[in-house]
Amino acid sequence: MICLKKLIEAVFVLPIISFSFFPLVTHAKVFDKVAAKINSEIITLSAVEEKTELLRNKYERLSSVSISQQELLSEALNMIIEEKLQTQEGEKRGMVVDEASIDAALKNISDKNGLDEGQLEEMLEREGKTLSSFRNHIRDQIMVSKVSRFEMSNRVKVSDKEINNYYSSHQKEFWKDSQIRARHILFIVEPGASEKNRREKLDQAKKILNKIREGGDFINIAREYSEDVSASNGGDLGFITRGKMVAEFEEAAFSIKERQVSDIIKTEYGYHIIKVEEILAGKTLTLEESVDRITKILSAQKQKQGYKDWMSELKKSAFIEVSLFSEPGKNNSMISRNLEKEKSGVSIGETKKLSSETDIRKKNLQKKWEEMYKSVEKSKNNSQFNSLEEKLKHIKKLRNQNTISEDEYQHRKEKLLNHL
Repeated sequence: MICLKKLIEAVFVLPIISFSFFPLVTHAKVFDKVAAKINSEIITLSAVEEKTELLRNKYERLSSVSISQQELLSEALNMIIEEKLQTQEGEKRGMVVDEASIDAALKNISDKNGLDEGQLEEMLEREGKTLSSFRNHIRDQIMVSKVSRFEMSNRVKVSDKEINNYYSSHQKEFWKDSQIRARHILFIVEPGASEKNRREKLDQAKKILNKIREGGDFINIAREYSEDVSASNGGDLGFITRGKMVAEFEEAAFSIKERQVSDIIKTEYGYHIIKVEEILAGKTLTLEESVDRITKILSAQKQKQGYKDWMSELKKSAFIEVSLFSEPGKNNSMISRNLEKEKSGVSIGETKKLSSETDIRKKNLQKKWEEMYKSVEKSKNNSQFNSLEEKLKHIKKLRNQNTISEDEYQHRKEKLLNHL
């Protein structure tokens, strides 16, 4: 069965990966507490938890690194905050994501995963989601991509002087190894072939080599006798550099002069006859030949810094209130402190070597997580939260019964949560 989370990966820049829930999340039953407010929008605890699990799977694929749960949670919240700020910025600038773009994205998802009409909606329903909410998610992701591309195109400019300086100081990067354009005729000898079969193939190769040396056209002979897939192209292998072919073939090919034909060369594949059509000596690429490559390198470097500067500007001009796991009346949660660290230039997603984790550290981390969720569970004892939880369950039930629309459900939910 195809996992819904994997489908989104085919469309958007930010990878979204299928996940299994972190154990503490599953047994710590919580309702949608407000984790943060970004201007007029809210970020819920469930959204942060889901993003955390997506990130966890990403880091699990990198076996050489590990990241603490606190860092995961902080990074997930920061990613959501940045996405919210970008969608809000796009709307301020009057950018619009039309329905046709969303339809195209949905079709892309379905086509790439072999889904028939209606199957995507069925998958959404099985996971307690609606097509309307999924379309809104796609709309936001397209908006993020749209506004970030626009912003980066204005911020990232590479000058001729920068290109010249990079070229002058990185000459080794622009060395191009020697190349040869080669053709060959192959007589295949299967692994484990009998000695008789080997002799027959070698005798055939000798006859064909004599035919070539007597003036036969290499291209036509290759088309007729070669057993390689390149036979239809007259044995043409294109331009090759050292390190691309098996050792015996490469040694022979690079020792032949231009327009010459080799003797019979034996490799693990059988017997070859090689002809070198052209030799290109190694050289340093000119500045003109290197401009496009240098521009891409410098643009990538500038985009990274440009994005960081842009996010810093958006955060400074926005109202951001982080309340996740903070004590009542305070804003001193671990996430808040990590976000402040991020503003001062310290990455909230710093990774640590897997070997540095100890049993003591894991136990302390487990204890911290339990304390975090106890603080949420404790808040449920308050009659206000008990009442709010029942109201949230009620409007969700109305949504699932199609009594109210998805948009009406989101409106009522936001209104309730804003009272927290």
